[in-house]
Amino acid sequence: MNRSLRSELKAAVRTVRSSREEEGMQDWMPRTEERPRESLEQVEAVLLRLRGLLQKEGRELVGDVERDAAVVLAARRQGHAVDLVIGRERAPYSGEAGFLSWIEHNGEVAVTTAPVRQLYEEVARW
Repeated sequence: MNRSLRSELKAAVRTVRSSREEEGMQDWMPRTEERPRESLEQVEAVLLRLRGLLQKEGRELVGDVERDAAVVLAARRQGHAVDLVIGRERAPYSGEAGFLSWIEHNGEVAVTTAPVRQLYEEVARW
């Protein structure tokens, strides 16, 4: 499983890096509309393994959004129904609101305990 995850992650990193090119991102896999069969805990275990592998395979990715996008894409290629969500800070501490990305499975926030839904307003979902 680890070898398969690693190869999927490498391909996902290449896809995310392609977003910097003039033609834009190639090979993005859209999210499925099917009802997920696996539990949040099962998906979180896969996401955590992918994040661990990303430390080695994703050095050329810049920022949390690119890293989360690679993890989401690799997980989707493994058949997991996950979404990449981008949120905008609801009450900025400075004059400018910040943005944050997180991963959801079946409408539930995965692999973070931060109250992202309370602190951030969703602005995009892929």
